[in-house]
Amino acid sequence: MTVNVRIAIASHLSDAQEYLELGFRKNASSEINLAKAILFKYVSTDMEVEERELNEFAHEVFNRQRQIST
Repeated sequence: MTVNVRIAIASHLSDAQEYLELGFRKNASSEINLAKAILFKYVSTDMEVEERELNEFAHEVFNRQRQIST
């Protein structure tokens, strides 16, 4: 299954908004950082990429964030 990069970014930013409303600032920051990483990884936000590829990239980004914060 493919996912539009722009939609993926918007989805993570929406998740960040929800986390902020719930008071989970650290989670919100992680989602924003992931949205930025996706933005910089892909040349065009109009691209369609495999959902699996985005999920793997998200895990990489979250793992790097965890390593930095510990």
